[in-house]
Amino acid sequence: MELDGVKQMIMTTGTPNVTDRGAAILCESAKAVKAVVNLPIQGQCEPPDDDIWFERMKEAGIDSLGMHLEVVTPEIRARMMPSKAEVPLERYMKAFDAAVSVFGHGEVSTYILAGLGDTVDEILFICDVLIHKGVYPFVVPFVPIIGTPLENHPSPTPQFMQSIFEPLGAMLKKAGLRSSDAKAGCAKCGACSALPSYEV
Repeated sequence: MELDGVKQMIMTTGTPNVTDRGAAILCESAKAVKAVVNLPIQGQCEPPDDDIWFERMKEAGIDSLGMHLEVVTPEIRARMMPSKAEVPLERYMKAFDAAVSVFGHGEVSTYILAGLGDTVDEILFICDVLIHKGVYPFVVPFVPIIGTPLENHPSPTPQFMQSIFEPLGAMLKKAGLRSSDAKAGCAKCGACSALPSYEV
């Protein structure tokens, strides 16, 4: 904060266990940071086994929460991320409701990676569901990384992304959900996606 002008912080966990799914270490980490600086923090984890963790994370100093779907079609989820897909979409949806009730409208978000097999309609459908829950769907184009199993998987075309961003931007505007209004998080940063420019 002092040397670089940092305005927010994002803490992510991976999946350290299948019970709290990283919520416990997020609580410990957020408490330690907030004991030193008053920096807005987004915590990122999969839905924990008990919704009480949302209240615990909020009390620990986490201001916003990210629970990332990444892929929205069950069959594609099972193929692209078999371990993470063990948490069904139904659990995510219930967790989103519980999290929004704690963190507030627009302070819960989810990453959706376009280009991994979901169609435009499938992505927009789930985004509509999320927006009505008060969850910000941060849609990002998949970018292959050399040395990973998907290094040869193509990125989505600009036309594909625009066919998502234009209607999604209108949906977000109608719902009053703006990435810039969040206290912290990937959507607030916006560097990975052109979506924020379609909110206006």
